[in-house]
Amino acid sequence: MYLPYSFTINEDGSYNFISDLNHNYLIYFSESSLPDSEGNIHTIYNIGFSRDGYHDCIPYESKFDGRIRSTIMNAVNDFFDKNDHKALIYFCFGDDGYSRHRKIVFNMWARDLDSSIDKYNSEIPYEGSTVYGSLLIVNNNPLKELIVKSFEGFISELTSK
Repeated sequence: MYLPYSFTINEDGSYNFISDLNHNYLIYFSESSLPDSEGNIHTIYNIGFSRDGYHDCIPYESKFDGRIRSTIMNAVNDFFDKNDHKALIYFCFGDDGYSRHRKIVFNMWARDLDSSIDKYNSEIPYEGSTVYGSLLIVNNNPLKELIVKSFEGFISELTSK
């Protein structure tokens, strides 16, 4: 396990850090709403990150840096420490052809999640490729069952289109 980079938490709850190769990373959370079968609306958070303001991937451009993984997963664990009854989702889009690669990387990174966090994976066929997504939620969240079913319903709705 690598030590995380030092980071700054911004007013909007996002995290900034600079890697040893002088790349500026931003980890951010944006709110979304997810209705459930009982008519409740759940606020869930999308997590994303960018490097130097970009989301795309240029393969093999940079050498491996395990501290990036540690820093991002530290931010996710910190999010749940502060918000134990909230849920996070993320999607790996394939605009650059690397959605499957991102999914594999994020599945490996998820091993660094606190053991109290459950992960639910999904696959969405989209324009000839696949978008991979996951829901992260604390396993003792009293609304977990409703949120997981809502997420699965949302994914099912997307895949039927």
